[in-house]
Amino acid sequence: MAYYGNNYSQKLTQKEKMYLEDALQMENLAFAKYSAYADQCQDNELKNLLFSISMNKSHHADRLKQLMGRSFSSQQYQ
Repeated sequence: MAYYGNNYSQKLTQKEKMYLEDALQMENLAFAKYSAYADQCQDNELKNLLFSISMNKSHHADRLKQLMGRSFSSQQYQ
């Protein structure tokens, strides 16, 4: 994927598309795990840290969806 300043090239290779799909799946899984860990945690400081990490993973997933939306506008991603 070519990167020019703040814009990504619209033409991604099939391999790059697969990498983005894999990365999205990993971010979604990490979000679910950190959220579950935060829910189970008794220590407030640790609970807040885990929640913060889960939100970070959610933001990463959103960014990946944005990138994928530009390249795969005909497909839907969770």
